[in-house]
Amino acid sequence: MAEAISKRIAVSSVGKAQEASSHPQGVNRNLAFVAVVVALFFIACSLSYVWAHHQMISLGYEISQRNQEEQVLLKENKKLRLELAALKSPSRIENIALKELGFVNPQKEHLIIVR
Repeated sequence: MAEAISKRIAVSSVGKAQEASSHPQGVNRNLAFVAVVVALFFIACSLSYVWAHHQMISLGYEISQRNQEEQVLLKENKKLRLELAALKSPSRIENIALKELGFVNPQKEHLIIVR
């Protein structure tokens, strides 16, 4: 009977030894999994921050370029408005009518006053 008790103790202590040795590996695997997940999370956050920062800088350059284009277009618009005003000028139109088209200024007897 003493032999049976010692075998049970030996068997039960061997089973516990195997459980104890497998338990830290499970803890290490869980810890490694959590570490990988946390590392991937930080990498994803870092990449999204870098992407957002790059987008912000790119959009800043694009806004600056569009502002320059706007200034060029405003200057051209001002120039065209001045040209239009010069083309609409009554003195210019009168000169073209008299010199190029052969019109003449009306005489007093050609005027009809309407009341």
